[in-house]
Amino acid sequence: EGDNCVFDGMIYRNGETFQPSCKYQCTCRDGQIGCLPRCNLDLLLPGPDCPFPRKIEVPGECCEKWICDPKDEVILGGFAMAAYRQEATLGIDVSDSSANCIEQTTEWSACSKSCGMGFSTRVTNRNQQCEMVKQTRLCMIRPCENEEPSDKKGKKCIRTKKSLKAVRFEYKNCTSVQTYKPRYCGLCNDGRCCTPHNTKTIQVEFRCPQGKVLKKPMMLINTCVCHNNCPQSNNAF
Repeated sequence: EGDNCVFDGMIYRNGETFQPSCKYQCTCRDGQIGCLPRCNLDLLLPGPDCPFPRKIEVPGECCEKWICDPKDEVILGGFAMAAYRQEATLGIDVSDSSANCIEQTTEWSACSKSCGMGFSTRVTNRNQQCEMVKQTRLCMIRPCENEEPSDKKGKKCIRTKKSLKAVRFEYKNCTSVQTYKPRYCGLCNDGRCCTPHNTKTIQVEFRCPQGKVLKKPMMLINTCVCHNNCPQSNNAF
């Protein structure tokens, strides 16, 4: 039969499902209570089409919703970093919180710099505690060189360019141990900007002064796309 559960003074039978609030649905399993969120926990990070996202309460509705706020907030490389917080829990003692965890991972935010080494962030609960944490990776859209948009074969844009020679990445006076031939986003001469479209993340090992070694996740570009939806403060894209 299984043991009953007690929550907030109420007794629930084994296998019984209940909603202690509009935001959660819980189930009694042999004396243990497991709860899943009923609201969408997706986190909206800033992007060219929504630089200042904000979460608001909607009158008459249980779940908060994201809106695109035109107001200037905390600016990082031309984009506002969306605030994130962990949803309120019900104070239920569950031995393994990952067992009832719904994985939530946002897309990586835009790189903080239009050229040279920058960083981007995302938020994920992909961990044993099922807690929302911020992850950071290095990124380089293109080197900070005096490149001119190419009009090769009459093209107004070159979306993706591959480095012709192997290079070592530089980060805070540290140099990557290995050499790479990364792809970069090109430039346009018609007012459009080119930004990464498909990327992957690798671990890069850096050697620093005094023999110190660092390992950092870094974005590598697979493809770029050119468009008119350019960041306002980064005309160099």
